[in-house]
Amino acid sequence: MPLVTVVIPAYNAEKYIEETFDSLRTQTLEDWEALIVDDGSTDATARLAEQASARDARFHLLRQENAGVSAARNHGLREARGTYILFLDSDDTLTADSLRSFCETLDRTGADAAIGRLQSFGAVEEKYNGYADALSKRETIDKFDKDLLWNFLVGNKCYRLETLRRSGVTFPQIGYSEEGAFFMEFVLSDAVTRLAGTTGATMRYRRHDAATDASVSQRVNEKLIGDFLTAMARIRTAAEHALADDSRRDGYIQEILYKGDYVLLSQFYRLFWQTDDAMLRRIEQGHADFQRDMTDGTKARVLRLNADLPQLFFDRGEAAAHPRVSIALAGADTSTLDALYMQSMPLFEIFVPQGTNVPPRWKSCENLYVLPKKGFMRAFRKARRGEYTLVLRRPCKADSRTLRFLLRAPTPHFVKVCAFTLLFRAVQFAVNRRP
Repeated sequence: MPLVTVVIPAYNAEKYIEETFDSLRTQTLEDWEALIVDDGSTDATARLAEQASARDARFHLLRQENAGVSAARNHGLREARGTYILFLDSDDTLTADSLRSFCETLDRTGADAAIGRLQSFGAVEEKYNGYADALSKRETIDKFDKDLLWNFLVGNKCYRLETLRRSGVTFPQIGYSEEGAFFMEFVLSDAVTRLAGTTGATMRYRRHDAATDASVSQRVNEKLIGDFLTAMARIRTAAEHALADDSRRDGYIQEILYKGDYVLLSQFYRLFWQTDDAMLRRIEQGHADFQRDMTDGTKARVLRLNADLPQLFFDRGEAAAHPRVSIALAGADTSTLDALYMQSMPLFEIFVPQGTNVPPRWKSCENLYVLPKKGFMRAFRKARRGEYTLVLRRPCKADSRTLRFLLRAPTPHFVKVCAFTLLFRAVQFAVNRRP
């Protein structure tokens, strides 16, 4: 029997899955099996998995009709033979000593799960997750440590298979935050008595370009919003059960509420112009539900988090009527419009000259205005309503956090008012120079 089973759910994963395989082939621990669960792929995923298993008997291909990532992980969980089990997505990788470090830590401590480091890479600057780093340094992790609520990703964790099966926890059939619901329901279950950290294991989490290669977590629709709220409700229920007679209960529930509202606003609401009225209503209701049970102190944390938004608008017309930034696209192209509408600070208005090629998805946005080409800038200065002015005379690819960063920056207000365009360009120059 292998010491550790690695479950790899895969759906149309041909682009990156070989990198995932390579990260296993180079592990310093050799006693492992990899269960590649092909979730009804229509590309070369199954063929690549077959080739991997032909070259290395530790790889095994499992097939199923397309049923989603949770079903694929649960399939692997049922078939696993290892003492320990780890779930690794088909576009992520492990550093070479990860499996050895996980297994040695679990052997030494007798813990039910070990937590390693987490490094983002791909379409973002490579960096380590602070919460995962803090947890990985702890020999013993309290199961009610609030840092666990901020580290939902599944791939930087290795579980004792016997404990996981005894807990009865499986991945829920939802499309967003299923990893968080799985992990926290396991941690909060009666089966778990000890967790441990290990700095020698690192999962490298691939981040995708939201404009060209977005993952599920970088798209927004009403179902994903509902799935996220379902996941947070499950976590709260598990916590209320585990802490029923514990003095830590109220503080822990407040952290769940804050985490829920934080993600709802940052991952969904801030994609405002990519949503529709139904999504906004769902976000508004979820936000109200979180706020209803928050203490004043927790509500104040949410306000500080959203200091760039003096008010949350859940109606597109109202948001368009209260811009903080007025933007003139005098010579910018379609890609610039895309970049602006993906900004995580949605209170802006955009003015374009007649004849601008506006992508169909943005034409109906209530904050887009077309002005005559002749005398465009004069008309813009007369029509604008924002506190700050941004003039773009050439195409640019703006980082989605730029407007939010500028509005939250401690730069004196009068400097922002007078030099907002220059500040914007400076941020883009710095981002573009980043290796």
